[in-house]
Amino acid sequence: MEIGDHGYDKEEEYFYRQNQALIDRKREELDAKRRAQRADELRETHWMRCPKCGDEMQEVDMAGLKLDRCPGCEGIFFDAGELEILLEAREPKGFVAGLRRIFR
Repeated sequence: MEIGDHGYDKEEEYFYRQNQALIDRKREELDAKRRAQRADELRETHWMRCPKCGDEMQEVDMAGLKLDRCPGCEGIFFDAGELEILLEAREPKGFVAGLRRIFR
């Protein structure tokens, strides 16, 4: 049904549409705020937690980078870009060379 089918005249139809647009905009703002709040809550819950076992991870210095290490399962995790930095290193042998063989 069209809005005009409800007996609205042109002025009432105009204000109805204006109010509906305002309500829709406010609803979207509220939904965005709730999504952001939920993302913050999840980030806080999972921050520095091991994705494998859930234990609290520790930052360790390895080859000049701060890597995340889990004391529970002893996994080592890289933040974005850290693996690339290690792979670009010119170390001919050792840890970096082993990583280069695995990831190339």
